Amino acid sequence: MENTSALHSVRWTLADFLSTYRFWALFAAALFVAVGGQSLTTFFPLMLSETGSSYQTIGLFYFGLNFGWVIGAFLAFVVGGRHPWWALISPLTLCTLTAIAFSAIFYLGGTLALLFPFGLLLGTVQAVFPITIAVTLNGGRPTRLDFAGALAVLSTTLLASNFAAFGSSLLYGRFQSGLPILLAFVAYLVLAVIVLMAAPNFSFVDQPRPRHVPLEPRRRSPWKVALLLLTPPVLLGAMILANYILEDRGYELFASPAFLIGYYLILALVVAAFIYFLYWMYRIHGELAGAEPSQRLLTPLGALLIALLAPLAVPILIITLGDILNDRARERGQAKAVSIPWLAIWTFLLPPVALALIQNAANKSYELDGTSMVSAS
Repeated sequence: MENTSALHSVRWTLADFLSTYRFWALFAAALFVAVGGQSLTTFFPLMLSETGSSYQTIGLFYFGLNFGWVIGAFLAFVVGGRHPWWALISPLTLCTLTAIAFSAIFYLGGTLALLFPFGLLLGTVQAVFPITIAVTLNGGRPTRLDFAGALAVLSTTLLASNFAAFGSSLLYGRFQSGLPILLAFVAYLVLAVIVLMAAPNFSFVDQPRPRHVPLEPRRRSPWKVALLLLTPPVLLGAMILANYILEDRGYELFASPAFLIGYYLILALVVAAFIYFLYWMYRIHGELAGAEPSQRLLTPLGALLIALLAPLAVPILIITLGDILNDRARERGQAKAVSIPWLAIWTFLLPPVALALIQNAANKSYELDGTSMVSAS
């Protein structure tokens, strides 16, 4: 008999989601579908016009695309809750096969065949992914903040897809044909299928894997953290701006060896600042775990990899760290360690300031804990 009490006790955190292949497989597949779909639909009317297709013929594809959203939403709600893998892989595989067949027909000069079913399946795929993913994540019973954070990380796939049209324009400009865009779309779908096939289980109703990799807490100066991360890019921006202004007045700064040496030196400092940022992300997650275990914290290595490979997820991680520190202060009867609204504002305006706020709150948290610390710059 199934232990329902154990199932009800399951509560996934954002860190739990980000620590699984399942989540990143969903992210990668959604990214491939979003980028491929945006790339194709942007240039599809132009591609069909190459073959002399009428507006009525082109409308068949878009009618199928719109109707496919209805089918995709129905499939996500009926099948996605219980069998998310099948809800995603079935229409995606059919769409991939149809896209391959349509590419062959397009190459031979015909477009009417498969035009409506092609649009229908693409619309189904585009609808089934976001809804099924949301239903699947909700099965892990996350808090509203963790659920919103996971969706925010996944929504960056839609942001990335907005740049797909630029890549398609380069392909179309280079070959003066829509076939390369079609083939690129097929390649994206094939990659999405491969990613999903490697992770046959997308359910989050099981217990998340416990994670606890503590590091010795260190007290750092928040001002030094902010200055180390902020100064190099500011200097680089100032040099580039100075060169731009003086070029209009006839000065060639980059022709000066001294200026060129200074430019590369500052560029090296920018790289060093980025390495320090990765180091800080690595340390802060381990140090907060060293002060008090929490399933909401990533492992130090996990935090470093996400900061390196998925930088758009970093703002969510920073705000989550602030929320964790506020929870710890609340448990001790203290005032909020950091203002979340201000933390969010600084995260998007000047991230180094946000990191300094987190470091300052972490320092106070260590002192309240009575945790033994070492000082570090």
